[in-house]
Amino acid sequence: MFFARRSVASARLLLRNQQPRRFASSHHAEPVNESFGRSFYVTVGTFASCFVLYRIVKSTEDAGAQSWISSLIEKYTPSQEVFEQRSAIRTAAMEKIAHDRHLFGSQGPRESFDLKQPEVSFNNSPPYNVIPGQSANLNHVIAHYEQKNLEQEQARVARMNAQGGSLYD
Repeated sequence: MFFARRSVASARLLLRNQQPRRFASSHHAEPVNESFGRSFYVTVGTFASCFVLYRIVKSTEDAGAQSWISSLIEKYTPSQEVFEQRSAIRTAAMEKIAHDRHLFGSQGPRESFDLKQPEVSFNNSPPYNVIPGQSANLNHVIAHYEQKNLEQEQARVARMNAQGGSLYD
């Protein structure tokens, strides 16, 4: 109830401070002479000039001559030979790109890696809690890589002797 009384009081103050309405007005605006404006005349002129241009072009086409717009387009359009040359160049480039892509796509990563110390690489886990039969015998792998490293070393020494001394002298 108290809220309703407060709102009535504030509404009374608003109505008291409001300007009274006066419907009777003795002032009338004088008549103004309004024109169509510049945009109207530009629009009408554009439509009229387009119609006249269309009729001129249509009359030259009816006479059998080519219109000036068609001759202008034909003047700046390249000939068929230019298009054929461009097509041949692009085809050759695409074939070269496809050949390179197939060449590089067929080359995969190396299947194996040369190990410098195979015994350390294969047996790098600690020897604790090893179940019998869990680790494989890799002695033949170690012997293979030791033989390969020995052959590489012998080839290096033979090259060094063929050159006549050490590389570091």
